Amino acid sequence: MLLLASPVFAGNEDVVFRFHYLHPDLLNPAINGSAFIPRACLTYNKQWTGIRESPRTMVASAAIRIGNYDFYNPRQLVNTSRFRSRERVGLGLSLFTDRNGPYSSRGINLAYAYHLPLDNAYFSMGLSGSVRQTILDQTVFSPTDPGDPVLPGTRESFTRLNAAFGAYYYSPGVFGGIAIHDLIPLENRMEQGEVIKPDMILHGGYLFSHFGKPGLEIRANIRFLDFHALEYDLHFRAYLRKVHWIALSYRSSQAVVLHVGFNIKGFYLAYDYEASLTSMVRYQSGTHGIHLGINLGVRRTRYQ
Repeated sequence: MLLLASPVFAGNEDVVFRFHYLHPDLLNPAINGSAFIPRACLTYNKQWTGIRESPRTMVASAAIRIGNYDFYNPRQLVNTSRFRSRERVGLGLSLFTDRNGPYSSRGINLAYAYHLPLDNAYFSMGLSGSVRQTILDQTVFSPTDPGDPVLPGTRESFTRLNAAFGAYYYSPGVFGGIAIHDLIPLENRMEQGEVIKPDMILHGGYLFSHFGKPGLEIRANIRFLDFHALEYDLHFRAYLRKVHWIALSYRSSQAVVLHVGFNIKGFYLAYDYEASLTSMVRYQSGTHGIHLGINLGVRRTRYQ
């Protein structure tokens, strides 16, 4: 499918948590390849409309299950190549850019997953590695006191490497997993004395089917920042004619999100609107997200 904290370090993790419903491969590296067909996703998100220099994010991701799909050629004909692998390896690639006032970050993530068949289900384990650049640009400020030591007017930048590990179980109805991001503790170069510690994510849900067709999906995601601060997201999605959907999410950051998605001959168009339940609602008109997509293959199995 192609789908068109401290702000310094929470950007990528917020991307992972915020877009889990359209970019599940970012939530847990073990999910890469679980859809069985090649998928690529592109999302644009603009937060807090009405506030100058409010956060904006773009994220792109792609995943493939080696050897377990029929791929379309430009004429929409099915490739009948004899190439087949053991159909257990999933690969993933993701890119992101995130900007929040003077803070900005960009990065790339590569993932590998191995899927083991069980009785009417699969269990997978995955590992990913990432490279990320973070920038603090204080030249955008205009201090009343040019000699203010708090705002030296400099531009700081550094790059860090890290990794994530995950495990995932999925069947036609039940799915769930665990992932640990930022496995390598690193010093926060912009906050002396602080260390970037691992985050743990627990996620799972159930897909209710009606006569073999997806009907209602319920899922929950829980994130433990530094293994103690808790965030969560509850997501309810109703499928219409198997492919269209309407969904509602509640986030522990006191926000409600409405999602709608349409599928027209293999092409997808999705939109989401997030409304804050805090006093911020008086200063901004919500967060908007746009997603476009297309399926790149024919799913041969019943798994979603």
